[in-house]
Amino acid sequence: MTENGAVTLEDVAREAEVSVSTASRTLNGRTGRVSETTQARVRAVATRLGYATNLAAQAVALGRSRAVGLVVGDIPDDYQNPVMTGVFHAATKRGMLVTTAVAQTAAIDATSSAIRLLRGQRPSVIVYVGTDSSTSEGMTELAAELTHAEAEGCRVVVIGVAGMPFDSVVVDDRRAAAALASSLAGIGYRDPMIVGGVGLGQISRDRTAGFIEGWAQSGLTVPLDRVLQQASSHDGGYRAAGEILRRQPLPDVVFCVNDSMAIGLSVRLREQGIVIGRDIAVAGCDDMPALRDIDPPLTTIHLPWLEAAEEAFRLAESEERASGRCVVLEGYPVLRTSTPELTDALSPVPHTHL
Repeated sequence: MTENGAVTLEDVAREAEVSVSTASRTLNGRTGRVSETTQARVRAVATRLGYATNLAAQAVALGRSRAVGLVVGDIPDDYQNPVMTGVFHAATKRGMLVTTAVAQTAAIDATSSAIRLLRGQRPSVIVYVGTDSSTSEGMTELAAELTHAEAEGCRVVVIGVAGMPFDSVVVDDRRAAAALASSLAGIGYRDPMIVGGVGLGQISRDRTAGFIEGWAQSGLTVPLDRVLQQASSHDGGYRAAGEILRRQPLPDVVFCVNDSMAIGLSVRLREQGIVIGRDIAVAGCDDMPALRDIDPPLTTIHLPWLEAAEEAFRLAESEERASGRCVVLEGYPVLRTSTPELTDALSPVPHTHL
């Protein structure tokens, strides 16, 4: 033990009657030349003594620590929360520690500083979760910082943004939104409105464009004045409902580009006596778990963000060192009772709601 009482790797090796290098390989996951019996004995001793790996020493010895640097735009965030959950699950399964940095890409200096702090920890992997396109403000500077990390031996994977010089995992938001529009048109809806999310960047644009394209596939059009923009939050959806209420007649269905906006919009409509699923239909996107408990349950688009995180780690662990690979995952619409078939439930609202 050291003077401050911390158990050292040497203590573990001595108690387990193995060399320090064998104890190190076992506890650092490099067990190829260590028998299972010896591994079990070393781990049992480490547990009994309360040994914790010195990540700083590990980073010096191996060049990398068993840590993951996670960079997100905001916490909490309805888009990034499920992605973060997936990253934590995938890292925990691999016995890795996650360090999270919050950085708005357009805030170039702050973002660069956050990446440098992560680089200083010598993580094995940095995962960047984004909502903008690869050409948005600040992305060039971000790519430069992440390129330095890769040059130092760290693997970089991007979730949500295609076209950067790194391996990436994206979900085809456009195609999924088109599938939802096609499904809604197929059950009788003819007069939609779309609420886009300011702050969701390219993702909002893709979901909006996809919905319009899916509607067009049914021989229908969405007029430009039927597309609103609001903050991509519960409050943004609430404000969007106010704008919709000032327009008459009401649309038969409203598509919000994320679930939080759809929930906020539904709250405002209910305050005005409008019954979701009878007087108007509402749909969102992301398939938040809480949607199953909302009355009525909200139609949405399920997106595979947990799978996206697992794919990101698979790319990071690949023996192939070339960057620029892109894994594209698919989402799909989930129709619930907030969008019933028109013949079953919807009826026009006879009076104006202010």
